[in-house]
Amino acid sequence: MNLAKILDKLSKKITSEIAEMNNGITVPIELTNIATLNDGDQFLLNKSTIILSLVNIEEEKILRNHSLYKEYPGNGNTVEKYKKPTQNLILSLLFTSYVRNQDSYSEGLDKLEYIIKCLQHNNVFYYDDLNLLEQTEVTEIQSKSMNKLILDLVSLKSDQLNQMWSYLGSRYMPSVLYTMKMIAVQNENNLPTYPVIDKAKIQLWNNDKKDITGEIESNSFPLK
Repeated sequence: MNLAKILDKLSKKITSEIAEMNNGITVPIELTNIATLNDGDQFLLNKSTIILSLVNIEEEKILRNHSLYKEYPGNGNTVEKYKKPTQNLILSLLFTSYVRNQDSYSEGLDKLEYIIKCLQHNNVFYYDDLNLLEQTEVTEIQSKSMNKLILDLVSLKSDQLNQMWSYLGSRYMPSVLYTMKMIAVQNENNLPTYPVIDKAKIQLWNNDKKDITGEIESNSFPLK
Protein backbone atom coordinates (compact mmCIF):
# COMPACT_ATOMS: atom_id res chain seq x y z
CA MET A 1 0.00 0.00 0.00
CA ASN A 2 1.29 3.45 -0.96
CA LEU A 3 -0.73 5.85 1.17
CA ALA A 4 0.39 9.03 -0.60
CA LYS A 5 -0.44 7.54 -4.00
CA ILE A 6 -3.87 6.38 -2.81
CA LEU A 7 -4.77 9.84 -1.49
CA ASP A 8 -3.49 11.48 -4.67
CA LYS A 9 -5.57 9.11 -6.81
CA LEU A 10 -8.58 9.64 -4.54
CA SER A 11 -8.41 13.43 -4.93
CA LYS A 12 -8.20 13.09 -8.72
CA LYS A 13 -11.06 10.60 -8.72
CA ILE A 14 -13.29 12.99 -6.76
CA THR A 15 -12.39 15.86 -9.10
CA SER A 16 -13.25 13.65 -12.09
CA GLU A 17 -16.59 12.56 -10.64
CA ILE A 18 -17.55 16.15 -9.81
CA ALA A 19 -16.86 17.13 -13.42
CA GLU A 20 -19.01 14.23 -14.69
CA MET A 21 -21.88 15.15 -12.38
CA ASN A 22 -21.80 18.93 -13.04
CA ASN A 23 -21.20 19.44 -16.77
CA GLY A 24 -17.42 19.68 -16.60
CA ILE A 25 -17.11 21.95 -13.55
CA THR A 26 -13.55 21.69 -12.24
CA VAL A 27 -12.84 21.52 -8.52
CA PRO A 28 -9.04 21.23 -8.05
CA ILE A 29 -7.92 19.31 -4.97
CA GLU A 30 -4.35 19.62 -3.73
CA LEU A 31 -2.87 17.12 -1.29
CA THR A 32 -0.92 19.07 1.32
CA ASN A 33 -0.76 19.85 5.04
CA ILE A 34 -3.23 22.65 5.77
CA ALA A 35 -1.06 23.78 8.72
CA THR A 36 1.83 24.68 6.39
CA LEU A 37 -0.23 27.47 4.80
CA ASN A 38 0.74 29.59 7.80
CA ASP A 39 4.20 29.78 6.21
CA GLY A 40 2.91 30.84 2.78
CA ASP A 41 1.17 29.26 -0.20
CA GLN A 42 3.85 29.58 -2.88
CA PHE A 43 3.80 25.83 -3.42
CA LEU A 44 0.08 25.75 -4.33
CA LEU A 45 -0.78 25.41 -8.00
CA ASN A 46 -4.11 27.18 -7.45
CA LYS A 47 -4.85 30.10 -5.14
CA SER A 48 -8.50 29.07 -4.91
CA THR A 49 -8.59 25.36 -4.27
CA ILE A 50 -9.63 22.53 -2.00
CA ILE A 51 -6.85 21.36 0.31
CA LEU A 52 -6.91 17.67 1.25
CA SER A 53 -4.99 17.00 4.49
CA LEU A 54 -4.43 13.83 6.49
CA VAL A 55 -4.99 14.92 10.09
CA ASN A 56 -5.07 11.60 11.97
CA ILE A 57 -4.38 7.86 11.63
CA GLU A 58 -5.80 5.23 13.96
CA GLU A 59 -6.43 1.50 13.94
CA GLU A 60 -9.89 -0.02 13.64
CA LYS A 61 -9.57 -2.58 16.44
CA ILE A 62 -13.14 -3.86 16.20
CA LEU A 63 -12.56 -5.20 12.71
CA ARG A 64 -9.08 -6.49 13.44
CA ASN A 65 -8.48 -9.92 11.98
CA HIS A 66 -6.93 -12.13 14.66
CA SER A 67 -6.45 -15.09 12.34
CA LEU A 68 -2.87 -15.88 11.37
CA TYR A 69 -4.00 -17.52 8.15
CA LYS A 70 -5.67 -16.32 4.99
CA GLU A 71 -7.61 -18.17 2.34
CA TYR A 72 -5.52 -19.32 -0.58
CA PRO A 73 -6.54 -17.20 -3.60
CA GLY A 74 -6.00 -19.91 -6.20
CA ASN A 75 -7.58 -23.28 -6.83
CA GLY A 76 -4.99 -25.22 -4.86
CA ASN A 77 -5.26 -26.86 -1.46
CA THR A 78 -2.82 -24.75 0.51
CA VAL A 79 -3.07 -21.95 3.03
CA GLU A 80 -0.74 -18.98 3.37
CA LYS A 81 0.42 -17.85 6.76
CA TYR A 82 0.48 -14.20 7.79
CA LYS A 83 3.36 -12.91 9.85
CA LYS A 84 1.04 -10.56 11.76
CA PRO A 85 -2.76 -10.04 11.69
CA THR A 86 -4.02 -7.49 9.18
CA GLN A 87 -4.45 -3.92 10.43
CA ASN A 88 -7.40 -1.88 9.22
CA LEU A 89 -6.77 1.85 9.45
CA ILE A 90 -9.11 4.78 9.92
CA LEU A 91 -7.78 7.95 8.32
CA SER A 92 -9.19 11.38 9.14
CA LEU A 93 -9.28 13.48 5.96
CA LEU A 94 -9.90 17.21 6.06
CA PHE A 95 -11.20 18.97 2.94
CA THR A 96 -10.60 22.72 3.33
CA SER A 97 -11.72 25.58 1.11
CA TYR A 98 -8.67 27.79 0.63
CA VAL A 99 -8.91 31.13 -1.21
CA ARG A 100 -6.13 33.69 -1.44
CA ASN A 101 -8.43 36.41 -2.74
CA GLN A 102 -11.30 37.02 -0.32
CA ASP A 103 -13.49 38.09 -3.24
CA SER A 104 -13.55 34.38 -4.12
CA TYR A 105 -14.86 33.31 -0.69
CA SER A 106 -18.28 32.29 -2.01
CA GLU A 107 -16.61 30.43 -4.88
CA GLY A 108 -14.64 28.42 -2.33
CA LEU A 109 -17.83 27.52 -0.49
CA ASP A 110 -19.35 26.30 -3.75
CA LYS A 111 -16.35 24.01 -4.32
CA LEU A 112 -16.71 22.61 -0.80
CA GLU A 113 -20.37 21.93 -1.51
CA TYR A 114 -19.42 19.97 -4.64
CA ILE A 115 -17.15 17.79 -2.49
CA ILE A 116 -19.99 17.05 -0.07
CA LYS A 117 -22.45 16.25 -2.87
CA CYS A 118 -19.96 13.99 -4.62
CA LEU A 119 -19.20 11.94 -1.51
CA GLN A 120 -22.88 11.78 -0.62
CA HIS A 121 -23.52 10.31 -4.07
CA ASN A 122 -20.61 7.86 -3.89
CA ASN A 123 -18.58 7.31 -0.73
CA VAL A 124 -17.14 3.86 -1.57
CA PHE A 125 -14.02 3.37 -3.70
CA TYR A 126 -12.13 0.22 -4.67
CA TYR A 127 -8.44 -0.20 -5.34
CA ASP A 128 -5.67 -2.75 -5.63
CA ASP A 129 -1.92 -2.58 -6.21
CA LEU A 130 -2.28 -2.43 -9.99
CA ASN A 131 -5.50 -0.48 -10.31
CA LEU A 132 -5.69 2.50 -7.97
CA LEU A 133 -9.22 3.92 -8.15
CA GLU A 134 -9.29 3.93 -11.94
CA GLN A 135 -12.52 2.01 -12.38
CA THR A 136 -15.86 3.68 -11.77
CA GLU A 137 -17.55 0.37 -11.03
CA VAL A 138 -16.28 -3.08 -10.13
CA THR A 139 -17.96 -6.46 -10.42
CA GLU A 140 -18.84 -8.56 -7.40
CA ILE A 141 -15.96 -10.91 -8.17
CA GLN A 142 -13.49 -8.01 -8.53
CA SER A 143 -14.64 -6.45 -5.25
CA LYS A 144 -13.62 -9.59 -3.34
CA SER A 145 -10.01 -9.23 -4.43
CA MET A 146 -9.77 -5.42 -4.08
CA ASN A 147 -9.40 -3.21 -1.03
CA LYS A 148 -12.32 -0.94 -0.20
CA LEU A 149 -12.32 2.67 1.00
CA ILE A 150 -15.40 4.04 2.77
CA LEU A 151 -15.66 7.78 3.43
CA ASP A 152 -18.08 9.00 6.11
CA LEU A 153 -18.80 12.61 7.02
CA VAL A 154 -17.92 13.58 10.59
CA SER A 155 -20.05 16.21 12.36
CA LEU A 156 -17.98 18.26 14.79
CA LYS A 157 -19.35 20.40 17.59
CA SER A 158 -17.97 23.90 18.14
CA ASP A 159 -15.56 22.84 20.89
CA GLN A 160 -14.28 19.90 18.84
CA LEU A 161 -13.83 22.15 15.82
CA ASN A 162 -11.90 24.67 17.90
CA GLN A 163 -9.68 21.93 19.32
CA MET A 164 -8.91 20.49 15.87
CA TRP A 165 -7.87 23.83 14.36
CA SER A 166 -5.87 24.64 17.49
CA TYR A 167 -3.68 21.56 17.22
CA LEU A 168 -3.36 22.19 13.48
CA GLY A 169 -1.93 25.57 14.45
CA SER A 170 -4.09 27.47 12.00
CA ARG A 171 -7.07 29.78 11.89
CA TYR A 172 -10.40 28.28 10.97
CA MET A 173 -11.25 27.88 7.30
CA PRO A 174 -14.47 26.43 5.85
CA SER A 175 -13.93 22.68 5.83
CA VAL A 176 -15.46 19.22 6.14
CA LEU A 177 -13.96 16.22 7.94
CA TYR A 178 -14.33 12.64 6.73
CA THR A 179 -13.17 9.34 8.13
CA MET A 180 -11.82 6.90 5.54
CA LYS A 181 -12.07 3.30 6.70
CA MET A 182 -10.92 -0.14 5.60
CA ILE A 183 -7.40 0.36 4.33
CA ALA A 184 -5.82 -3.05 4.82
CA VAL A 185 -2.15 -2.95 5.79
CA GLN A 186 -0.42 -6.33 5.59
CA ASN A 187 3.27 -6.98 5.12
CA GLU A 188 3.35 -10.31 3.31
CA ASN A 189 6.85 -11.67 3.00
CA ASN A 190 7.60 -14.69 0.88
CA LEU A 191 6.63 -17.15 3.57
CA PRO A 192 6.33 -20.85 2.72
CA THR A 193 2.89 -22.32 2.04
CA TYR A 194 1.68 -25.55 3.55
CA PRO A 195 -0.83 -28.09 2.23
CA VAL A 196 -4.22 -28.17 3.89
CA ILE A 197 -4.68 -31.22 6.12
CA ASP A 198 -7.58 -33.09 4.54
CA LYS A 199 -6.96 -36.66 5.81
CA ALA A 200 -6.22 -38.16 9.22
CA LYS A 201 -4.96 -41.62 10.18
CA ILE A 202 -5.81 -43.27 13.49
CA GLN A 203 -4.13 -46.30 15.01
CA LEU A 204 -5.44 -47.80 18.25
CA TRP A 205 -3.25 -50.08 20.38
CA ASN A 206 -4.01 -52.31 23.30
CA ASN A 207 -0.63 -52.05 25.06
CA ASP A 208 2.76 -51.29 23.51
CA LYS A 209 2.38 -49.61 20.08
CA LYS A 210 5.67 -51.24 19.04
CA ASP A 211 4.03 -54.64 19.44
CA ILE A 212 2.32 -55.41 16.11
CA THR A 213 -0.01 -57.95 17.76
CA GLY A 214 -1.35 -55.23 20.04
CA GLU A 215 -2.91 -53.14 17.25
CA ILE A 216 -6.70 -52.99 17.63
CA GLU A 217 -7.65 -50.75 14.68
CA SER A 218 -5.96 -48.71 11.95
CA ASN A 219 -7.91 -46.50 9.56
CA SER A 220 -7.68 -43.26 7.49
CA PHE A 221 -10.62 -40.94 6.91
CA PRO A 222 -11.16 -37.54 5.19
CA LEU A 223 -11.70 -34.43 7.29
CA LYS A 224 -14.35 -32.97 5.03
